[in-house]
Amino acid sequence: MKLATLLYIQNDSGEYLLMERLKNPNKGLISPPGGKIEIEIAESPIFCAIREAKEECGIDSDENDWHLSGIVTETEYPHIGNVMLFLMEYRKQLKELPSDFEEGNFLFIHPDNFNDHNIPETDKKFIWSRIFQKNKEPFFISLDCKNFPEITEINYPN
Repeated sequence: MKLATLLYIQNDSGEYLLMERLKNPNKGLISPPGGKIEIEIAESPIFCAIREAKEECGIDSDENDWHLSGIVTETEYPHIGNVMLFLMEYRKQLKELPSDFEEGNFLFIHPDNFNDHNIPETDKKFIWSRIFQKNKEPFFISLDCKNFPEITEINYPN
């Protein structure tokens, strides 16, 4: 299983920073920045968020700038396999659009306009609505992507 963070960063207009991805996974789709956790050095999700925010967005941050919003597991997600995603929300507002780089091109999108953009189905159906709720407690979901593009949420018995 791969481990990764996704970074949920807003500007003062309530728009989210998203990236039109130039590489897989999600090549050609628009998703939050983020990246793989460096498991060989036992990197934590919070330090991965700090590192990825710097590498991809030029954001200098520390542990206090991030909040764990949720954890998502995806079984057999295309081009990556089994993955566990730590969804990290940035507590500050970004003032400027970061420069584009080799992994993609950045843009700000308001939540009201998400349906007008090519956002991954897992994000549209299962993740963004939970991010918008801005709960203090993280949410946890497991998604079965074996029959992609059909995706189902796995509900475990209590």
